[in-house]
Amino acid sequence: MERVGRVFVALKLAEWERRIIDSVLGGSAEVVYMRPGSYEGIEGAVAAIAFRLPDEALARAPSLRFVQVPAAGVDQLDVKALAERGIRVASAKGCNARAVAEHAFALLLALAKRVVEQNDEVKRGAWRGYTEESFLADLEGSTLAVVGYGSIGREVARLAKAFGMRVLAIRKSPRPDELADFVGGLDDLPRVLSEADFVVIALPLTEETRGLIGERELRAMKKGSFLINVGRGAVVDEHALLKALREGWIAGAGLDVWWRYPPEEGWPSPLGVHKLPNVIATPHKAGWTRRAREACLRFSAENVLRFLRGEEPLNLVGPDQGY
Repeated sequence: MERVGRVFVALKLAEWERRIIDSVLGGSAEVVYMRPGSYEGIEGAVAAIAFRLPDEALARAPSLRFVQVPAAGVDQLDVKALAERGIRVASAKGCNARAVAEHAFALLLALAKRVVEQNDEVKRGAWRGYTEESFLADLEGSTLAVVGYGSIGREVARLAKAFGMRVLAIRKSPRPDELADFVGGLDDLPRVLSEADFVVIALPLTEETRGLIGERELRAMKKGSFLINVGRGAVVDEHALLKALREGWIAGAGLDVWWRYPPEEGWPSPLGVHKLPNVIATPHKAGWTRRAREACLRFSAENVLRFLRGEEPLNLVGPDQGY
């Protein structure tokens, strides 16, 4: 089979991961893998699989026309600037939806059942008494709000239904869904938050969603409710969340996504949200399972192949939408 172009893979991959990409693209394209710290080989590439591409890499790739991100979020790329250069961007949204939803529920259950808190007590030699103050939260019969009802949000709702929870969902373009008891738009957000015992944020980071969950929204939540964020850190206002957790507007939070990442100074929260006793913190690993990794890499390679064949790629990101 004649090869139809060069594909540059700007990822650090193990051999088994390379085999996935090679099995899809090897017969149709020249696949060049990035060496540590070097973008040598991107010259002549018409497509790339990457999370980010610095200006130095783009300057060496005048033939580049398509970038496939092997994950749901594309916020590490300037999609508008790439569009101006004639480069289209696609995400792999949905490839790790189940894994992220499971992690959201792990955080939710840990908060509801005080798992971390009780584990620490038992290891210190303490034994919590059977008092009303030590009651754990029930999931059955409680209300879950899913803010960002896409692939991840629907998987969260699917799990919630297995626990007998009522599901209220918020999405930009609301439409009825069999897994949710209610699907509304952003205008419904204050009411939905006020009814929820648990709130799961599964939104991408865009100009519209940045800081969407601020002081007004956190004050709208029940005093004993919990916030779980598996979308993007900056969707939630850091100062407002710190205040809400310290002053008891909400009972606690489970956070897998943050405002800063290594090697940035002050990671993951310059204000120290991650250090609060009513916060369970994980290092952006919700979608990091072997099955999800395989699915994301395979989808990415197959979508690049669509582009190389002249077909319309899936999950194209609108320059003005950002997802």
